[in-house]
Amino acid sequence: MKGKTVLPEVTLLYDARGARPEKAAGIGEFWYELEVWELPLSPTVRVFYTALCSFLAHGQINRQDLRGTLKDRTDEEIVNALQDLVRHNLLAPTDRFINSSDTLRGYEVRSVRDFES
Repeated sequence: MKGKTVLPEVTLLYDARGARPEKAAGIGEFWYELEVWELPLSPTVRVFYTALCSFLAHGQINRQDLRGTLKDRTDEEIVNALQDLVRHNLLAPTDRFINSSDTLRGYEVRSVRDFES
């Protein structure tokens, strides 16, 4: 029997993109690089990346918002989109130590300049 994919209640996000480029889309701290639309990624993965960028100022995205970002997609498809972003170096899994016994898992969101095919 195949296990069901379950998204975490909260996914922590860390901004590793650097300074906001002059031609970024969005307002204030909520921005993404327009070049994402030119990358050889599926439309789903591109939309997902821009959605993650829009939550960076909050430092996290919850399960409901992850699902809302990719409407009509299963949790497994959302996890696959995360894995695609990791594979192409636009996301990097990271652990942040908050004290001697606790670690928070999350993702660093990287600039489209870091894209690897």
